[in-house]
Amino acid sequence: MSDKKTVLITGGAMGQGRTHAVAFAKEGYDCILLDMLDPTDERFAETVRMVEEAGGKALAIKTNICSTDEMETAFARAWDEFGRLDVVIANAGIINFNYTWDLTDAEVEKALAVNLEGTWRTDKYAALYMRKQGYGRIINISSVSGLKGTAKLATYCMTKFGIIGLTKTLALELQREGLPIYCNVVCPTKVRTPMCETEAYVDFVNSTMGKNFSSWQEMFEDEKNPGGLKFLNPEDITKMVLWLAESDEATKFNGREIVIDLGAML
Repeated sequence: MSDKKTVLITGGAMGQGRTHAVAFAKEGYDCILLDMLDPTDERFAETVRMVEEAGGKALAIKTNICSTDEMETAFARAWDEFGRLDVVIANAGIINFNYTWDLTDAEVEKALAVNLEGTWRTDKYAALYMRKQGYGRIINISSVSGLKGTAKLATYCMTKFGIIGLTKTLALELQREGLPIYCNVVCPTKVRTPMCETEAYVDFVNSTMGKNFSSWQEMFEDEKNPGGLKFLNPEDITKMVLWLAESDEATKFNGREIVIDLGAML
């Protein structure tokens, strides 16, 4: 078994996954990073470099979280390499935009497969290994869209609502076993990540919020205006995730949704 703590992060190649990985490396963790990207991809390779520069070992594995075989293999490889899984962060997710009546089977099925089933699969293997070692912390990433409806985000809302239900159920099941394994879920509002740096996201904001942005750069700049659109930085989520993973105080929370909303839920 490794002397260092480990964290496994899905969607670990970039965005919030990268920010989480680097912060945990700075806290003395080795990082297992699962992502659809190949580790040779320059974005994934940059995250590995940053983790190593921060003092952590990075095990980067190309993994489809929609595949039971690939997830089972990735978790087994992490366990063989480090002999422990202290923290697992189910971070991977996708977003698509359409009114409920215009959604296709393919759009719904893909969101369910990645966001909800992928999180369940991550939680499943996290729980199996943490029950074996007798401790651990599982942190799921949902959204404020898992707490309220949002026009043109039916697939995102239904899957993010589902992640909260999954979190509460797993936390209850683990609690009944009497082991110090905690499962909580973080619900951020909009975050400055590659997911929002697309023409589709800007169109969604313009059509549902009465804006007229010509680019995502202009959209991010809007918060400088009175009443402008507010975005979190990835680091804002990372600080909460790290607190849930590291602090004794966080053991008072189990099955709870931690909302970071910039007032979006008011």
